[in-house]
Amino acid sequence: MANHHLIMETPYASISKIMQRITLTYTQYFNKKYGKVGHLFQGRYKAFLCERDEYLLSLVRYIHLNPVRANLVKEPHDYPWSSHRDYLTGKEDLVDTKRVLQCFSEKVFQAKRQYKDFINEALGEGKNESLYKAIGQQILGSDEFMKEVEKKVVRLDRPIRKPSLQEIVKAVKEVTGISKEEIVSRGKSKEVVLAREVLVGVSREYEYKLMDLQPTIKRDLSVLSRLSKESDHGHARKAVEEVIRNLNARMQAPGLFLCPMRYALCSMRSC
Repeated sequence: MANHHLIMETPYASISKIMQRITLTYTQYFNKKYGKVGHLFQGRYKAFLCERDEYLLSLVRYIHLNPVRANLVKEPHDYPWSSHRDYLTGKEDLVDTKRVLQCFSEKVFQAKRQYKDFINEALGEGKNESLYKAIGQQILGSDEFMKEVEKKVVRLDRPIRKPSLQEIVKAVKEVTGISKEEIVSRGKSKEVVLAREVLVGVSREYEYKLMDLQPTIKRDLSVLSRLSKESDHGHARKAVEEVIRNLNARMQAPGLFLCPMRYALCSMRSC
């Protein structure tokens, strides 16, 4: 599939560190196995902090019905690359099936049957947009849950939004030593060109469009397109990743993903 979803429970560890390890190690494995090079996933993952149980079952159903909605299979159990079959059999390998099945019944046989019925009830339904109508598209839960999260973070608006272009420019300067004035100038030194490439690359990772960058960098779209391509290689790519790490550390208040017994839904796209 073009997009990939993962639900994880993380009482203590950082989501960003977990996802970085997963994407890095799997990309290395995939490239080695198939003789490929470069990035496997497009851009940074998106994460939703979810209230347990109330939203957990809806998210599990949403993920397991994705291949059906994408017209890849007619039935969810026909898709071999999801955990749906594990829930039907009660198998435990990479996925903890008990947590979900116990939401239906303490008896394994009844739990598996009710789980199957729960999934099949939504066959034929379209995408459930209500799951994504969340604050800043990053928190899913009741009003009480929202208040609980708000108590655990200093500023609720900080970790649930993407950085502004001004913040990205500042972060690029910290890594490259090149100021906004130098980036906008007609300077053509290697350091200045690299900073432009990094700025475009980081902005793209946060889903800014090239036209969004024109007022900041003051370059034609053709030039920005070339800078975007160059940002995927060599020193530029390393600098892009460093800037993103720095920004993510600032944008994600640790408490947001350290709520005990809560779930995070992570979504990634393949290149």
